[in-house]
Amino acid sequence: MTDEKRALLKLLSRCLAYPDAEALEALPEMEAAAASLGEPRVRERLADFMVLLKAQPLLKLQEHYTAVFDMNPSASLNLTYHLMGDREDRGRALAELLGVYLRAGFEPAVNELPDFLPLMLEFMAASSPAEPHALILRCLSAVPALAGRLKEADSLYAVPLELLCGAFPETTDVSQWPAGASPAGVSGA
Repeated sequence: MTDEKRALLKLLSRCLAYPDAEALEALPEMEAAAASLGEPRVRERLADFMVLLKAQPLLKLQEHYTAVFDMNPSASLNLTYHLMGDREDRGRALAELLGVYLRAGFEPAVNELPDFLPLMLEFMAASSPAEPHALILRCLSAVPALAGRLKEADSLYAVPLELLCGAFPETTDVSQWPAGASPAGVSGA
């Protein structure tokens, strides 16, 4: 994975995190990081997204984030939910994801499940493998539908999700997967 892609994933992680005062204070740093990306379309879309963030009062951003992601299961940022619902298989996948993080020396600092998309993006930005783990790639297959739902709902958070789809087009196209592919052997996905 290139340094540019790692930088993009880190930015997308921050864009999809809950908006709080600290996140808004980090916007100038995020804008500078976005401006240093090589792809003009990505730079422009991230800049536009950050302008929208800055234009909203913090409370309104928090209400929108909560309504979009926390109160609407079809837009949850916990990706295994989209693949497995609340079945037992999901528990095994979550445990496997946590194991992937810990084996790579990454200890999640946030109090979220290991399939929480911003956490997953932070891990991918910080980890050294050239390609993400198969289970992470499988989780990313939920992102295009999620991006579509948010775009249809006219949520500003559709932008980071669409950019993520562009960063991993080969993994988010389920039609390219071998028949019966499932996350690291977890069946029923």
